[in-house]
Amino acid sequence: MIAPAPLRRVIRTAVLAGLLCSAAPAALAQVIPTASTAPSGISQEQALALSARLDALEKRNEELESQIQDLKGQSSAQVQQVRDVQAAQPTVAISNGRPTFTTADGNFKFALRSVVQFDAASYSESPRTAANDLGSGTNFRRARLGFDGTAFKDWNYALWGEFGGSGGEAAILNQAYLEYAGWKPFGLEEPIRLRVGAWATPSGLEDATSNTEELFLERAAIAELVRGLATGDGRTGVGATARGARWYASGLFSGKVVGVPATPELDQQSGFAARLAFNPIHGADYDVHLGANVQGILDPADTTAGPVSTQAVRLQERPELRVSGIRLVDTGAINSDGLTAYGLEAGASWKNFYAASEWYQVDVSRKAAAPAVSLFDPSFSGWYLQGAWALTGEHHAWTNANGGFVGIRPLKVFDPQRGTWGAWELAARYSELDLNDRQGVAGAATPAGGVRGGEQKITTVGLNWYPNNVVRFLLDYQWARVTRLNATGSNIGEDVNVVSFRSQFAF
Repeated sequence: MIAPAPLRRVIRTAVLAGLLCSAAPAALAQVIPTASTAPSGISQEQALALSARLDALEKRNEELESQIQDLKGQSSAQVQQVRDVQAAQPTVAISNGRPTFTTADGNFKFALRSVVQFDAASYSESPRTAANDLGSGTNFRRARLGFDGTAFKDWNYALWGEFGGSGGEAAILNQAYLEYAGWKPFGLEEPIRLRVGAWATPSGLEDATSNTEELFLERAAIAELVRGLATGDGRTGVGATARGARWYASGLFSGKVVGVPATPELDQQSGFAARLAFNPIHGADYDVHLGANVQGILDPADTTAGPVSTQAVRLQERPELRVSGIRLVDTGAINSDGLTAYGLEAGASWKNFYAASEWYQVDVSRKAAAPAVSLFDPSFSGWYLQGAWALTGEHHAWTNANGGFVGIRPLKVFDPQRGTWGAWELAARYSELDLNDRQGVAGAATPAGGVRGGEQKITTVGLNWYPNNVVRFLLDYQWARVTRLNATGSNIGEDVNVVSFRSQFAF
């Protein structure tokens, strides 16, 4: 270790003094000899030579000290350069199983996404008919793979493929959109998001919850039917969303669903959807939701070539399960130039309890040649009430991302070695879907302008297990009662009991 310069000078002086004093101890009481007189034991020349040598050593030490300081500065600069290079590199994170790549400045982001839901169901029907035979079995309800990301801070994008469905579908595009999220007018805290492409804008409260976080295997029948009118997966369009801490608003002008339709479409459907949602009461462990929505078909698809157009709407739905593709309630094709659906939403959560409900009315504008028929524009309706109790204490929180409630996350993930078992939840729901309008009476033919789509009532109970934030298992039992008259007035409805099970991973 090299001593500091002031300390070296003190040491040098002490050494010289020691040498001189040791050479002439008797001179302590006398005057120091002159330069011409050298003390015994060391000459003046030797003392001067020793002093010069010490000067040289001190100069060399100063040079070494300067070199060391230069090396320290260079090393510090190199370390900082390495740190700067490392800081500029993208970060890679695995959040809940989702690989995400993000640049250091946060302006660019890329994430891989996947959802796989494998369902199994056993149907028990009474009476069982050839026309409405619900086949038991299995189905990949959703098998999605894709990515989403951000470019230049304000541009978001997504591309997802769908390889599952309701049985028999080919792979299709689930969503592909471009979004600009850099516009904050009117003093808004969060930007208005402008989006174009194909995606699913939430049509209501149930639809605002991700399909990977819902209480049951499927949404309530009326919620599923309405989301298929002008929104839903793979629906093309242009739209905007705005939100604040306790509110959400969205608007959409939509077109067709991506994919090949069963009936060729010459002029594609055009529609719209708008929704407002509020969280007027909020606390650390409680939330209240109120909302309203409206959506409609402005111009149904034309399915006939030539000067005469064929436009119709058809309302139909499955018994809240997709293992079988059979619809037990179905209006058939109704010649129409459009329809409008109105919805009201309400929900609340308090600690580990959650409840939600929605009501919808669907008004169809009929288009028919016979004036007597055209006077009757049919209306249909439906509603549901559902609730859940998280046995392990988790909470359904409200979020402004979609203006609704999110699913629960386990407080303690499944780990038998530590005695933790994930999250467990009991759920129940009752729903009604009425697709009848002026249906007449049993035993008689359908009145003019009447629609016998049928009425479906379903009670569902479920047990859900969430081992962690990626994996879920859902076990449901349904009692479904369908009453429906055919054209001659005979009842073609049935009672159905269903046991269903879902295995899921999603990130």
